[in-house]
Amino acid sequence: MESAIHRGDLQRLAHQLQTALLALPETTLMQIHCVIKQEKLMVLGQHPPDETPHPSAVFSALEQTLQTLLPELVHEFMLGQDHAPVEGKLYLRVVGQRQPYAAHRFQLEPLVVEPLATTEAPLGEPAIGEQTLNDNRDSDADAFVTQSELSASASLDTEFSDLTQLRPEPEEPLDKAPLPARSPLFPWLIAGVGVSVICFGTGLWVMSRPCMIGACEPLEAAQRLNQQSMQAIQTAQTGQDLQRVQQQLTDAKRQLNAVPAWSSHHQEAQALQATYQTQLQTIDWVLAAESKAATATQKSQALPQSIASLQATQALWREAIAQLQTVPQPNTLYGFAQQRLSAYEANLAALGKLTTAEQQAQKKLTVAKETAKVAEARQGIARTPENWQLAQATWQVAINRLKQIPTSTTSYADAQQLLSDYQPKLATARDRATQEQIAQKSFTQALALAQKADIAQRNNQWSQAVANWREALTNVKQVPNNTAYSEPAQPLVASYGTSLKQAEAQLQVAAAMQRTRDDLNRVCAGSPKLCSYAIANNVIRVQFTASYERQLRTAFIVGRSGDRGTLGGAVNHIETLQTALQTIADNAGLPLEVYNADGSELIGSFNPKG
Repeated sequence: MESAIHRGDLQRLAHQLQTALLALPETTLMQIHCVIKQEKLMVLGQHPPDETPHPSAVFSALEQTLQTLLPELVHEFMLGQDHAPVEGKLYLRVVGQRQPYAAHRFQLEPLVVEPLATTEAPLGEPAIGEQTLNDNRDSDADAFVTQSELSASASLDTEFSDLTQLRPEPEEPLDKAPLPARSPLFPWLIAGVGVSVICFGTGLWVMSRPCMIGACEPLEAAQRLNQQSMQAIQTAQTGQDLQRVQQQLTDAKRQLNAVPAWSSHHQEAQALQATYQTQLQTIDWVLAAESKAATATQKSQALPQSIASLQATQALWREAIAQLQTVPQPNTLYGFAQQRLSAYEANLAALGKLTTAEQQAQKKLTVAKETAKVAEARQGIARTPENWQLAQATWQVAINRLKQIPTSTTSYADAQQLLSDYQPKLATARDRATQEQIAQKSFTQALALAQKADIAQRNNQWSQAVANWREALTNVKQVPNNTAYSEPAQPLVASYGTSLKQAEAQLQVAAAMQRTRDDLNRVCAGSPKLCSYAIANNVIRVQFTASYERQLRTAFIVGRSGDRGTLGGAVNHIETLQTALQTIADNAGLPLEVYNADGSELIGSFNPKG
């Protein structure tokens, strides 16, 4: 169809439409191009980026001009038939861009103009042409094309060729032939037709606005996106799921922005926009909480951490929890937020335990250091076993504090280093305390034994004295060197050694005396008893008993009377007794004196050899 029409005719039509636009109050340099496709007229208006006209004013002016050119469109351009509507689309686009930003569908109805001789309409009633225009306006309520159709027209460059530059089309030379004379009624006819066209165009423009009458595609698209987002929220498990929901709601809001203020759906669109904005705000809160939680999780990977780092991570968890707590229960994100809250609070609690452990570990490390200072001071002045035991106990307390520090804390490494320093000092204090205890015990026992030995000596209990002196000497020798008791113990070693030797000598004397007594007891024993004895002043004094003297006297008397056997027996007995006593005196190394029964007469004496 387009090939059958001369291109110059379309350029002339475009020039006429461009001229009509110059009459607008806000004149915009507009480049107009026309094509005919499938018996429909398509008009494209292009303008520079800095001169954007009001689309409704441009579309109204173009449609009114086309209405006046309707006969020419029908007969010259072969659009439709007589008394048949002419359909087409109008587009507006910025120069250099492929997609138009506004489009308008139009349908031109032939106007029926009554003769001027008809009676005027009563005041307040519309003229016939205006009424027809109003009727046509009511019948074209769906004049604006939908957003989807507008997007589909992005390939206009294939239909309107070479539209990249904005320059006015050259005017065609005017026909130099004289114009035929016009009837005087022609201006009035044109005025009436113009008024009718304006009224018709205005009504048609109002009815052709998006979402004015009937279905509202942007609203329906937004509602579909919202429904999809609500379904996605029910199954959302991650922050990425919520980001997809966020994009759907953002697209839904963008769709609602296409609902104009004059639309009957505008109020509903505004309410939905408020709802979507609230939901988007909630999603922003949840995504912000997810972001903080991700950062906190990443920070928690490396352990151990300082208290400051742990507290900073705790702050992130608290902020994430606070943001999730702002999600109200009726909100569709409430379940997702509650599920996340449980996990976040568990992580915060675990981090709190780590922080507490870190604080306690640092406290124990500080206490251990302070205790070690006290231990060093006590060890420096320690002299007695009690002092060294106190120093040992203090070192042990410090080491116990260090051993209580967990491996999961930053203080653990410091604790291990301090342990390597403190443990040898504890061993030194423990060994010294042990030595001091041994020294104290040995020295004390030596003194006690020496005291016992002295008492035994005074009681002539030389055997006990020797045993006590020997044990005392052993204990005093066991006092370790370089102890508090080593210095006072040194002179006791020599003293106790001398006492032991003396006691041992006395013990030998006592033993000899005991043997002498035993021998004397054996010699003096008999029936009757032969003698008694006493050892005093290093002299053995033997005294015959009266009964023994009487027995000897009797024996001698009998012997003188002639009983030689009795006399000989008595003499032999006396000689044996004398030999025995001399042997005892010789063994004891003591002089021997023998007295009569009453002790008044020395019968005999004996000095040992040598």
